[in-house]
Amino acid sequence: MAARKFTRGVIAAIVLLLGLICVVLFPAHAAEFRWKRFGADPYATSRAEAMRTRESAFHKLGLPAPVVGLFMKATEKPGEKTLITVGDRLSAMLSKGGVVHKNVIVDFGSPVPHMQYAVPAEKWQVSWEGKIYVVFLPEICGNWSVAAPALEPCATVEYVVKSGDEVRFAVLTQERLPASACWQLCDGTNCSAPPSPCDNCDWIGPKSVIPAGFEPLHTGRYVAHSAKQTLRFPREVMNEYIALCATRGGLGESDSWIVKPSAWARASKVSVPYGGQSWPAWGQIDISKWKH
Repeated sequence: MAARKFTRGVIAAIVLLLGLICVVLFPAHAAEFRWKRFGADPYATSRAEAMRTRESAFHKLGLPAPVVGLFMKATEKPGEKTLITVGDRLSAMLSKGGVVHKNVIVDFGSPVPHMQYAVPAEKWQVSWEGKIYVVFLPEICGNWSVAAPALEPCATVEYVVKSGDEVRFAVLTQERLPASACWQLCDGTNCSAPPSPCDNCDWIGPKSVIPAGFEPLHTGRYVAHSAKQTLRFPREVMNEYIALCATRGGLGESDSWIVKPSAWARASKVSVPYGGQSWPAWGQIDISKWKH
């Protein structure tokens, strides 16, 4: 009998230990908060009050300090008008007294059958370290809310050169593109911000074959150390024209290759075809087929 009790005790201890291990290695998902009633526990009684306390609110919502600074500047202007609807998910929301609710699911009750509430809100968006952060300010309750940060989508151009080539690039556009974490040059695996503007580059050739009004407002010149080259831009570049050319010792300057808006029709990455052993390095554009 004593042996049986001992055995049962050992088994119970093992089960308890395994349970503790499971809790440590496989923690339960964080509890969800279902937002069922809007306006019931307002964080702020007015938009003015929400704006006065927004810096504290952003910190309570867990935003990184640099992101708080970006949102303080962004919220100096009215946000984009949007709606918060049933089924939307928020990573965090503030309610009365500065209470923070995590993993929020919008679950407003329906006023009448087959209809659902939608809460008007303002929305602001900023980018930091390759991620997009979004905050919302609902009109009714002033409950500052934040969406989970998402990776910022970028437009990528890949091309191949030889080590020692001098590469020039330009984005020909009608207005400057916005600041973005996407701006990046990768020379092989060495990634950095794009080089200084190429003020003395000659882009007359590309300008002669693109629609009027597009100017080389974003440019750069650098010497490549690797074969594979990658340029990343904010997605707004998909409406613009990107020109590339290279200068190689003993061969001179290549023809320009232009990435047109139509090149982004199927993907956010464009690979510029390389010309093989012949020079110019990039194929010459057939101007007769160019659609202005």
